Amino acid sequence: MNTLARRSSRVAWRWCIAYTSVTPRPSRERRRGEIRSHLWESEWAALPARAVALAALRGAGHDLTWALARLLPQIGRSFGTPTPYVVLAPLFPIEGWIAAALTTGTAASIGTGVGAIGGVAMLALAGVAWLVQRRRG
Repeated sequence: MNTLARRSSRVAWRWCIAYTSVTPRPSRERRRGEIRSHLWESEWAALPARAVALAALRGAGHDLTWALARLLPQIGRSFGTPTPYVVLAPLFPIEGWIAAALTTGTAASIGTGVGAIGGVAMLALAGVAWLVQRRRG
């Protein structure tokens, strides 16, 4: 196999590492095994570098939807805990301040009020999630 073909296989493998890194370990290991097998087969069959690169490019959209399908349930479960709400709470006042500064040119407007309310709402949701989690456990 020529150097260009090896380079395209390495690029495809790095892409695989990147998009599978956000998925749960069993799914990630299974997918990486599949891709490793495909790349080995393409090297053994001496496919041209262009064919390997085009196959990787054509599959990129599918790769992203695959990763998202494995990530969404995990994200959904995390919103049953207080952590994401506590993390998001300080962002609302900052967002309100930025929106107010960009729209009115001053830092004092309705944007800051909405930002403060959003932060309090996120902390309230964190409390509710904590109570629900405590009652279940």
